[in-house]
Order: sequence, then structure tokens, then C-alpha cells
Amino acid sequence: MRTVVLAVDVVRESSGALAVSWELDGAGPVELAVGPSPEAVDHDHPVARVDGAVRALLPEPGPGRCYVSVAPVDGGAAVLAAERVVPLEGASNFRDLGGYRIRDGGRTRWGMVFRADAPDRLTGADLAAIGGLGLRTAYDLRTDGERAKAPSVLPPVVRRVPFAIGGEDSRPTPLGELFRGDRTRAIPDDFLYRVYLDMVEQDAAVFGRVLTGLAEPDGLPAVIHCTAGKDRTGLAAALLLSVLGVDDATLLDDYTLSRLYFNERRMAGLTPRLAALGLDEERYHAVFGAPRAAMAATLDQLRERYASVEEYLTGRAGVTPGTIAALRARLVAPAADTPGRTAPTELRGAGPAEPGQTGAAQSIR
Repeated sequence: MRTVVLAVDVVRESSGALAVSWELDGAGPVELAVGPSPEAVDHDHPVARVDGAVRALLPEPGPGRCYVSVAPVDGGAAVLAAERVVPLEGASNFRDLGGYRIRDGGRTRWGMVFRADAPDRLTGADLAAIGGLGLRTAYDLRTDGERAKAPSVLPPVVRRVPFAIGGEDSRPTPLGELFRGDRTRAIPDDFLYRVYLDMVEQDAAVFGRVLTGLAEPDGLPAVIHCTAGKDRTGLAAALLLSVLGVDDATLLDDYTLSRLYFNERRMAGLTPRLAALGLDEERYHAVFGAPRAAMAATLDQLRERYASVEEYLTGRAGVTPGTIAALRARLVAPAADTPGRTAPTELRGAGPAEPGQTGAAQSIR
């Protein structure tokens, strides 16, 4: 019986090394190969051969992204993965939406659409790393006031498209009204869900323009960002992934990664402000920290009102059926169309390491 690689995950450790883990059907040896893109993985010169283990620790690959292929030594499909998060110094929530499984087979394409927090603090090293992504377009979902306060420093080669979610800075919002009225102690548990419903109804046309832009011939690769990369960007990403055919459980997993990569990494600076507002960390995370229930309830309500996410997009959001078809054609890699050593079958994106995962990763032997 031949060994089959079912899935691969890649997580960068604090040392810079890549902890690679994989799932197998069978128990044969595998080879690991690396490269700067799915098409440029050097399968002819694997960096390691592993037998009797399902984890390996690869040395720090150096600047730029690194894709890892795991392939059975006895032949068969190679499965590739990259880090879900692009490691940057001035942004913590810059993530690739590639590698997610589609219901009918295949995966979302790597390196095509990224979601991110505001790119106003990017360093020179960050700009070099982003340059390697080949970005063409940045969809900025912040208001005019937010953009003026924290201007994007993305390189000029990236076309900046301002599509404000929340409308004008003067438009009343549920969140703004609570904070201006000093009523944060009265915030209900489902507050963020209410904010999301306000966005999907009031800003439907803006979400539609973002997805339409992604389908344009010169629109990719692209990044969608707001300030935290969590709420406005999270809704845009969820709508996109849903209409591409990603199941709710997976897109909710993607949404909740913002708690790890944005909220938890900035809690030290946020804690005094929360205390002044009468919010402790636990309450903040439950209400504002990318709570899974908020996005799940929003998707449920969209389907109740519009029958499906696709009907919402082609109706209220103004996206044409042709645009939906173009998005699927450009952003979904069929199972037999992903680069690899031998008839590769799929890509898998890496999420955050489970507790103890990276510590359990084994060095190559």
C-alpha cells in the first residue's frame, strides 16, 4: 500500500525555524522540499528525508516566504503548505487566504488574496518582504479619518483603493455611540454581531465593490485591510471564502485567528485603555476579540434574509454572477492543479500551533 500525504501544516517558531507537521495514510518515508513559491519548490533537491515521524524542524529559511512540500518517497502526490501569517515587524495580522479546502474539491490559491491590519508601520524589511508577494492592489476599508491619521506606507507600485466601510466619519455607528456615551459597561454579549449586521446592510455595495475588484484582470495579488484586520476585513474575507466554497467551520477558524495574531499580541498596550473603559481582558475578548459566535450568527442571519451568501452578494451587494464565476476560476485551484512533485492533489494552509505543537516538532533525521 502506497503512502499518501493527507495534509501539511507550517508554523514559524520564535527562533525563525519552520515547524512542519503532516498527516499520512500509510507509514512510509517522506521527502521535504522548499521554495519561494508553489511553482518554484525544488523537488529535485529535497532538504530532508523523514521516516517514522510526522514532524520536522527546518532551519530558518531566510528572508521572504517559504513553501514546504511533503511527498512520499515511493511516489505519489506532493502536498504543499506555507505559513498562514506573513511574518512582518510592523503588522501582525497579515495573512494569506490560500490553501483552504473547497467543498467540491481543490483549495483556494496561495498568494492571491491577503487580509491584514493597517500597513502604516511597515519597516524597510517589511516592504522588502511584501515586495516579494507581487501585490498589485490594496483595498483599504478604513474611513477617511483613519487613513489620514495612519497613512499607508505600502510601496507606490501597489495601487491603493479606498473603499470605506462605516461610511463617513460622521456616520453614527453602534460602537461609536457606546464609546462616545461612556456606556461601555452596558455592552451586550452580542454587540459585535449587531455591528456586523449594520455593516453588511449599510455597506453591502462596498463589500460588493471589493469582490468585484478582486475579479478584475489586473486586481491580483491583492490585500484587503482595515485598522485591525479583524472586523471589516474579517467580513470581507468571510464573504469571499464563503462564495468560493469554503465551509463555515473553516472560514470561522480563519476569522478567529485575529484574536491570536492581532488582539493577544497587542494586549500589553491595550490593557490600560480597557481598564479606563471598565473592561477587563476576558470581557474584551468575549465581546470584541473575534468571537466565533459573532461571525457565525452574522452568516446565519444573512442566509435567513437572503437565502444564501451568494444571493446576498448578487442582490444587495451588486456583484454580478459573472464576477462570482470569475472569482472561482481565478482563486480556486482544482485538486489536480496544484504544483508539486507528482500529480499533486491539494494545498493546506497553516493555522496557529496548538499548545505544545512547536515544542514537539522533531529535528530532521
